Amino acid sequence: MATGAAELKTSFDRDGFVVVSGFASEEECDGMMAQMGKLLDEWDSGQEVAAFSTAGDQEEAQGSSSYFMNSADRICFFLETAATNEDGVSLKPGFDKHTSINKVGHGLHVADPVFRSYSESSKVRELARSLGWVAPVLPQSMYIFKQPKIGGEVTAHQDSTFLYTEPRPTCLGLWLALEDATLQNGCLWARKGSHNEPVRRVFARNPEYFQGNTEVPMLIFENVAGESEQVDWEGTIPNDGDVEAAVRAVGFEPLPVKKGDLVAIHGQVDHLSLPNTSAKSRHTFQLHLIEGPTEGIKWSNRNWLQYPEGRSFPKL
Repeated sequence: MATGAAELKTSFDRDGFVVVSGFASEEECDGMMAQMGKLLDEWDSGQEVAAFSTAGDQEEAQGSSSYFMNSADRICFFLETAATNEDGVSLKPGFDKHTSINKVGHGLHVADPVFRSYSESSKVRELARSLGWVAPVLPQSMYIFKQPKIGGEVTAHQDSTFLYTEPRPTCLGLWLALEDATLQNGCLWARKGSHNEPVRRVFARNPEYFQGNTEVPMLIFENVAGESEQVDWEGTIPNDGDVEAAVRAVGFEPLPVKKGDLVAIHGQVDHLSLPNTSAKSRHTFQLHLIEGPTEGIKWSNRNWLQYPEGRSFPKL
């Protein structure tokens, strides 16, 4: 686990990720968890809602949801698929809104004062700059619950697939553990050195849908790397019967961390998390930064996430 700024950058540049121990205090973590509890209390789960999945049906699930599409600068609530009936909205018996929620996104950093205070803090800004970002801006935030027993897997992916910039990818993920993240409750797994590989695909707005064909998904995956640069486990979890052995066999390693630790993740790093089969939740708050326009970087107009016209991403 790296400590000083120079050591952090050395590890990050070598591996594509680095663990920053004790980045947030226990009080900060508890404050964010308490605020999320209030948001859930105030949320009317009878209003518009959607389930969230990163499995093979992601184009159909998120790609057909206007609720997901319109969540960029808002506080929106997404349910665990294991807690919902086939309609993806109504809850199975035994679940309530607190035990069924998968994540809240994607505008907590702009729409809520507690999460905005952390997101725009000097320590977040200084960490991003110490890792090489010059004028970062903040498109997205997510609060992930990883519910006990039903917290779903997050399949292997690169963050730049979902937050694509031109003429080069510049995404940086800041994954803050609000509770201990362990092998049992679904900690991160990452593949060292995979940040040196190209972005393999992008989750893009489907031109056919926006030209009037509402029978097709709003969002689709498009390959942007050659066939030889694709991987067999893209959008899945390697599994030959022993899932942990299978993910290790293709180079993933677990990153268990303590409450308050942060994992900085290069946007091209291949990473995943396994289902939470334990009796303990694994709450995290995640920020995704990109390099800003003053550095010649353009947010792709094909990205699923777009702010309303006239609104810019917050600067750090």
